[in-house]
Amino acid sequence: MSENHPRLRQRIITSVLGVLILIGAYFFSESLKGSKKQPKQTNKVKITNVIYAPVELKNSSVAIQSNGTLSAKNKIDIISRTQGVFEGGDRSFRAGVYFNEGDILVSIDNAEYLANLRASRAELLQSITAILGNLKFDYVESFDKWNTYVQNFDVNHSLKDLPVTNSDRENAFINSKSIITQYYNIKAEEVQASYYDIRAPYGGILRENIVDKGSMISAGQKLGTFIDPSVYELEVKINPSELKLISVGKKVALTNGEKTQSWNGKISRINKVIDPQSQSAIAIVEVRGKDLREGMFLQAEISTVDLKDVAEIGRNLLVDEKYVYLVADSMLQKQEIDVLHVADKTVFISGIPTDAWIVQKPVSGAYAGMKVNPINLSE
Repeated sequence: MSENHPRLRQRIITSVLGVLILIGAYFFSESLKGSKKQPKQTNKVKITNVIYAPVELKNSSVAIQSNGTLSAKNKIDIISRTQGVFEGGDRSFRAGVYFNEGDILVSIDNAEYLANLRASRAELLQSITAILGNLKFDYVESFDKWNTYVQNFDVNHSLKDLPVTNSDRENAFINSKSIITQYYNIKAEEVQASYYDIRAPYGGILRENIVDKGSMISAGQKLGTFIDPSVYELEVKINPSELKLISVGKKVALTNGEKTQSWNGKISRINKVIDPQSQSAIAIVEVRGKDLREGMFLQAEISTVDLKDVAEIGRNLLVDEKYVYLVADSMLQKQEIDVLHVADKTVFISGIPTDAWIVQKPVSGAYAGMKVNPINLSE
């Protein structure tokens, strides 16, 4: 028994020490847990750097740039109002041929029509001659004028005006013989006879010919196009916001595509109706000068009024075409403005306060009230 006693005591001591170590380790780990501090939660807000500059208002003289193709101001389509064989005209009916004012452009065979017209005149002469006997006895005071009319009557020439009746009784008698009706029917036929010769309304050039001499012409058929080469028009597109900067009579500098020739024109009229596709208005520029041709492409520079108290900014700074961003108290402020003129890369605007700070570069995700870090590069 004596030999086992020390061993038992040693085991008891070892067990107690183990238990103490475990207990100590438990409390030590708990103390470590309690000593750990929770990290402090912070809401970090990212602030965007924004480049700005004070608004610089100035007076500017600007010009509107546009372009277009020339078209003759005076241009007509030659349309036949009768039918027959094309006999020619005073000159060859070919594109590029010049005709003086009054020259016959187109002459259509009218022999049959003229024969019928002479027959109608002869019938009228017969009708008037038939009433001379009645006039001599019943309307003595009217006989001489009607007799003189008959003596001067020529079936090969246009009718002269009928004698004026002196009384209602005489007028009723003349009308009862259908003389007035015959007279006006023949006058209408004489007007129709003039349609067989188509004359140049002004000096000009045949731009194109569709028919040739000897062709059969139908009523309503287009025969060609005739233009006046001395004056042209150029249609140029205008931004609606710039309409208030131009007016009829404004001078326009014109150049060809290669900028080797130049001409001076002026605005002759303005069509303020907005084209739904291009969203532009049209100004028509009238121009005269040497070497101008139908269909020629020209660049136009329209002088405008001087713009007062305007700011010139990059086109990329416009928001929805009518706003810009300003910087106030380190925040973005949306400012409505008026666009007065649009250039290639810049726009001229009004409506900004003189002491404002304007954003100089587009800001990604910008909105009114956005917190920013303003940077003035000029300082």
